[in-house]
Amino acid sequence: MNNMNTLLQVKVGDVEMSARFEEFYNRHHQMFKIKFENGYENVFYTDVESGRWMEEDLGFTMLAMTIGKEITSFLRQPIHVPKILTWHKKETDDRTYVFGFFQFRKGQHKMYEIYNSNRKYMYTLVEMDTEDWQIMGNQSFDVRKVDSDFVQHVISVLPLYNYS
Repeated sequence: MNNMNTLLQVKVGDVEMSARFEEFYNRHHQMFKIKFENGYENVFYTDVESGRWMEEDLGFTMLAMTIGKEITSFLRQPIHVPKILTWHKKETDDRTYVFGFFQFRKGQHKMYEIYNSNRKYMYTLVEMDTEDWQIMGNQSFDVRKVDSDFVQHVISVLPLYNYS
């Protein structure tokens, strides 16, 4: 589904609304952009830990739960396999760092899927044998938009959670 021609009828409270939606391919979330007839639009996606539907930057809203119920019949792979993330939060004088990660091995490399505080996948960090790190992204990943201070903080923290 590459366009917003698919129509969805949603009942929120006592109000019935029409919405058009577009699915975004994402290996980590079921993800849809929804545009309602009243002009409101947002991205809705599933949480990798619980499978519950979220509204981008608003969290687990009633609207997200309703959208999730209605859109299930359109899903390519409606099965949820939970990933339990390790969450890290550190407050400094000028910034709060919050992220979750899922660690796994691929060959000799430690891989870390990094999730933002809004529980949305950001990118995967790969610890290389040379003590360098590589960033692997998804199709919407733009290395020019990566917050280098955030990445440096994440890289400095990950070894503290050494799961081997």
